Amino acid sequence: MPRKTATARRAEVLEETLTQIRALGMAAVRVADVAEASGVSPALIIYHFGTKENLLSEALVHACAQDLSTLDSIVAGPGSPAARLLAALDWYAPSGPARGWTIWIDAWSVALRDNTLSRVLTDLQRRWIDAIAAVIDDGVTAGLFPLVDSVAVAGRLTSYLDGLAVRSVVHKSRPPRRELRSGIIRQLAWELSVDPAVLADP
Repeated sequence: MPRKTATARRAEVLEETLTQIRALGMAAVRVADVAEASGVSPALIIYHFGTKENLLSEALVHACAQDLSTLDSIVAGPGSPAARLLAALDWYAPSGPARGWTIWIDAWSVALRDNTLSRVLTDLQRRWIDAIAAVIDDGVTAGLFPLVDSVAVAGRLTSYLDGLAVRSVVHKSRPPRRELRSGIIRQLAWELSVDPAVLADP
């Protein structure tokens, strides 16, 4: 059999780390267990990642990479700014297909005492906010939305959805998808000072 490349082996280690995070939680993941399940030595993982904290941080980035790529496609894709904005928020919402909210919320908890992970989370959140703000700016340029601080609006919208995610994952209280979407439209219309009809059928 051909020998696996370092890139392929690294991806396998990150996938196994994510599997153990889902099963055990970030705080309980051990380098030794990830190494054993991945068929490598703990020393090799430390060689490539440096510390357990770096391993967890890179696993989180790995988990989010595909979602962020999809988000970029949505915001740069066809359709009106209103349609793309709502599609991006649908993707982000806890009932949408974007990233594992269990991992994200677990990471928030660990990041309280892990500066490396905290910096990674801040960067990932900024990328979400900037992408959504860019679509809002497109709507302002097109005359669909009034002039607003798009970064501030995007920050509040993502915080609103973060709160819904905690309610869904931690408290096991998830509103029906139609209700969730209606709430997103109402919140978005209020933030942008537009008629909800502009967003409901963009």
